[in-house]
Amino acid sequence: MRTDTQPNIATLAPPPSTRGRRSRSWFWPGIGVAVVGLAAGLVLGITSYQDSQQEIDTFARVAVPGTVTIQVDEPGQQVVYHEGDQRVGLDDLVVSVADPAGATVAVAPYEGELIYETTDLTLGRAIASFDATRIGAYQLEVRGIDTGQVTVGESFALLALPGVLAGLAIAGLSLVAGFVLWLYSILRR
Repeated sequence: MRTDTQPNIATLAPPPSTRGRRSRSWFWPGIGVAVVGLAAGLVLGITSYQDSQQEIDTFARVAVPGTVTIQVDEPGQQVVYHEGDQRVGLDDLVVSVADPAGATVAVAPYEGELIYETTDLTLGRAIASFDATRIGAYQLEVRGIDTGQVTVGESFALLALPGVLAGLAIAGLSLVAGFVLWLYSILRR
């Protein structure tokens, strides 16, 4: 009888095969695209919004009643905001505007709802608008018994929305792209 200490080939475990393993090479890039894009989109959106809030600090301001000079560098619509009691509207105040030549400019009630919050947490609400057709210094006079203040500048929506929407688009598209890459890695299994 033979006593062999060598194992029989039939009893050895088969060598590990790389053929049965699926590649996960697309799994991590998908998650990376989603995370990096989401972070970049959020940073862009938040910084754009904060920049627009700092832009509000540069608006011309005047206590009610009072007069203020607004320097217009580019022709376009200017919005008159009221900071203070949010119930105050154009019906409660008398707002008149003169262009650089001294001609009266039509002031119209603001259509829609546009509210901003300054960095010191003061709320401003759009109450009127006027078209600044010329470059130069406009005189705005506001009268009334209110104790708040009036600010004049560009539309807050035009300042904030482009950057915020771009940030949301980047975040959303990166999540979709990351999901597609992740799904691709799952389907390759």
